[in-house]
Amino acid sequence: MVDRNNPYVVTLAEAVIGGPAERISIGRDGASDIVSFIDAGVPGVEFGPVGAGHHGPEEWVSVSSLERYRKALVEFVHAIPRQLGKGHLRIA
Repeated sequence: MVDRNNPYVVTLAEAVIGGPAERISIGRDGASDIVSFIDAGVPGVEFGPVGAGHHGPEEWVSVSSLERYRKALVEFVHAIPRQLGKGHLRIA
């Protein structure tokens, strides 16, 4: 588990949902490589566009959610230097 108060999680939550990390739901659908990062002591989260049927014949993704996903990633990347400048984030 990654702490919801981790400054990077907070910054990502603001970019993705426009609000506090407390509003993030926890859930997993299938396997993920993020486990390897967490096991190595590197905190990580996974999220993506809306879809279902992952890696199967019925897999699908909402095209409109891809645009929201892209915008969230761009906002997160742009927020990192702003948060570093405010002293809210640090590079380990």
